[in-house]
Amino acid sequence: MSLVIGILGVCGSILLAVPSVVRADASQNDVNEAFAPVLKLEGKARKEINAIANMIAPGSKMVPIDATKASGEMCMLETVTKHNMIHFSQTPEQTHEDVVYYINPATFIKNGLDVKKLPRHPSELGKMEPLQWYYYDGTYVEPHQGSQLNKEFVIMSVDVK
Repeated sequence: MSLVIGILGVCGSILLAVPSVVRADASQNDVNEAFAPVLKLEGKARKEINAIANMIAPGSKMVPIDATKASGEMCMLETVTKHNMIHFSQTPEQTHEDVVYYINPATFIKNGLDVKKLPRHPSELGKMEPLQWYYYDGTYVEPHQGSQLNKEFVIMSVDVK
């Protein structure tokens, strides 16, 4: 009788564990699906993505911002001055504005650059010429952010795909 009770106890324990195994498998599948491009990386590319992830980890002075509704891009904002950003397109093959840099122009101005002589930053997505610096005066809706930023930037895009 004690053997039967022991077997039933073991079977019951196994059955109780099965749902958590199924949940773990489902969670692992979710992770594999969500991070498929990252999991394919090797060597230097894997080190690079880990370095970027570390920059936006809790306690960092960079914060991720979701700008996908406005532009299909994710933004990283430095939080010390809140005046420098970088955007990454989620679909770089669909635009030539794959990476967009937003830089505080104060140092350029201090060193003699008249940023107002740069071309005006386009108010529409897809109008930037890669590697061309633009001046944004902060007075109109910046299309990649989807809002008026109310501060000056020099902005450049890079086409990587």
